[in-house]
Amino acid sequence: MPPGGNGGMAGSSAAGESGGGNAGTGGSGGSSAGSGGSAGASASSGCGKMPPTSARHSIDVGGTMREYILNVPSTYDQNVPYRLVFAWHPLGGSAQSTAGNGNSGYYGLLGASSGQAILVSPEGLEQSGGGNRGWWNTGGADIEFLHAMLDYFKSALCIDENRIFSTGFSFGGMMSYSVGCTGLFRAIAPMAGNPQVSGCVDGDQPTAMMGFHGVNDTVVAISGGRQGRDIFVERNGCTDQTMAVTPSWCDGVSQSNQPCSCVSYQGCMAGYPVIWCEFNAGHTPAPNSADTLWDFFTQF
Repeated sequence: MPPGGNGGMAGSSAAGESGGGNAGTGGSGGSSAGSGGSAGASASSGCGKMPPTSARHSIDVGGTMREYILNVPSTYDQNVPYRLVFAWHPLGGSAQSTAGNGNSGYYGLLGASSGQAILVSPEGLEQSGGGNRGWWNTGGADIEFLHAMLDYFKSALCIDENRIFSTGFSFGGMMSYSVGCTGLFRAIAPMAGNPQVSGCVDGDQPTAMMGFHGVNDTVVAISGGRQGRDIFVERNGCTDQTMAVTPSWCDGVSQSNQPCSCVSYQGCMAGYPVIWCEFNAGHTPAPNSADTLWDFFTQF
């Protein structure tokens, strides 16, 4: 297993985060069938089996019981390979606060995905003497947790192994950078994170990325987010040339005094874009971004 590692704080803090982190209300809470057997799907061995329930579950990871909350669509078809999306909570948050109780759960993806994805909200560990749960990934423990979940989900659920995704805010954004560095995910969408705490395994495996960061963030400095962006610019073979793009979430944020600027890096490997969005705000998820996250993931 890749070790993950703990890269240290390197001048950016993961402390002082709020426990919420929903990124808008997303779309409707409809219940269309799975991912439709997208071209290039790689069906897991769990296809054809009865799925585990939508609930909190535990899993043994090297003798430590780790927990996560799983959401399986109510219209789940055990013969259709679904996208799998991980949503990592911030420091001071929890699996429950990220999973939520309605369509705004999983950073709004519960509503935006409309029953077309399996969603999982993992529970972080408390640092010794700390209290708040997070993703320090000490000794690669959180990446090992990720591997254990992936192995189980592939055996118990009908997922598309070519379409596994990650998002998260703050410490959850840091963990998204870390899992992106493993090369196991098709795409990541970190919000207000950096690669300096949860770690980044060195490598050249490309991973599509769409990142978000507030320019006035005093909790996780935007310089750290830009560092994470640059890792995937290099891995994905992009040039330093950019083109302005306007995702749908940018259309309305100027009304809340949070104008945004998004660019797409040019020359990237086919199918591995890097999109970077900055907006006029502090330490907060990208506002009203659930549909943008879902649109980004579903292009693959």
